[in-house]
Amino acid sequence: MKTKIFSFSAFLFLALALSMSSCGSSADEKYMAFPADKIAQSMDSVKNFSIILYDMDVKDKKYYHKYKVIQQTAEIPEATSLDSTALADSTTSPADLGIVEKITDWKEVSPSDFDYHSSNMGMEIMSKKEGDLTKVAAPPGYSQYVGNSRYGQWKTNPSTGDSFWAFYGRYMFLNTMFNLMSPVRYGGYSSYYGGYYGRRPYYGSVNSSGKYSYGTGSAHAAKSNPSFAQRMKSNSALKSRVNNSISRSSARATGGKRSSVSSSSSKRSRSSSRYSSGSSSRSRSSSRGGK
Repeated sequence: MKTKIFSFSAFLFLALALSMSSCGSSADEKYMAFPADKIAQSMDSVKNFSIILYDMDVKDKKYYHKYKVIQQTAEIPEATSLDSTALADSTTSPADLGIVEKITDWKEVSPSDFDYHSSNMGMEIMSKKEGDLTKVAAPPGYSQYVGNSRYGQWKTNPSTGDSFWAFYGRYMFLNTMFNLMSPVRYGGYSSYYGGYYGRRPYYGSVNSSGKYSYGTGSAHAAKSNPSFAQRMKSNSALKSRVNNSISRSSARATGGKRSSVSSSSSKRSRSSSRYSSGSSSRSRSSSRGGK
């Protein structure tokens, strides 16, 4: 009897050991550097940039991202009195002002990274402001352009008394570049900087339909990339993966914070996304999304 008990215990121990070994090797084999980290690293000398999740897709059991990268290639001059009075400035282009954008090709991402950012369609998932790097999801443009007196000013609606953000004439293109929901109200912006910036994701306010202003499923995401919204209807694999990922991370009710996927995936995300850019960049978070 003792021999049988011992043999069964030994079998269980061996099975557990093999299972743990298999999981470890599988995780190592599936490791994939997060493409946005590589993009950020390539711009190590750039003091100001934004990386926006422009598109997502699932095809043949592989996961893909596209990013919109906006970087500031020249020092922006201080605003003048003319900036606040000019309604438009057609003599300059974004490139003339040192602000350039590009959309990347498709980049394969790991399943855990795809799940982690499933809520962040159209969001800024990484940015650097005056050399200070953050990897916490935010509405595009909020981290360094909205609220910056070099680009615009807060104005008051005489009818309601609400304050809203207005870009100066020569920077009006930023509304389109970031596909900002217009107008950006001071209340939402101050909430972002008061309790979210560099700490946790911010998806804006919730409308009467229960949808957030920003992120996957929002009107902003549909406006930013209509093809993604259409693909969500026709690509069952994409729709299922995104919806299931968001469902698993439905901590949105706690002040707009969306938690990550399972703890094992979370650990992989933290280790796979570390980006050390040297003294020129002080990261506010050692992991994507500030986990």
